[in-house]
Amino acid sequence: MTQSSCLCGSNVITYNDSAIVKFRCHCTDERKLTGAAFALNILFKATDLRIIRGNLSARGTSTGYPGLMVIKAGCIDLPDGRDPSTEYIPDVEIFTGSRVPWVMPIATARQDWGDFTSL
Repeated sequence: MTQSSCLCGSNVITYNDSAIVKFRCHCTDERKLTGAAFALNILFKATDLRIIRGNLSARGTSTGYPGLMVIKAGCIDLPDGRDPSTEYIPDVEIFTGSRVPWVMPIATARQDWGDFTSL
């Protein structure tokens, strides 16, 4: 099982390594949420996640993607302290029409103008 936690450690989630897709999102909502040019996310079936500790205020699945949940790659706790952002290379980039001009596409990732509903 892999574990993810928030910065203070109050919230902890575990899950198996059965990610549906690893993606880099360029949408404006993610930019506002993260304060960064994009977000590195991993999509899972909600049934593969287990809340170990905490009260996650935003838990649940989106009406647009029922039964699915996203983990931010930067929240993953790798056992040897490696940076998860270097371990989880995206399979796809979404909302590429909103990509800032100074961020280059990932050569090995599929480029999608919209979201990943076509997967």
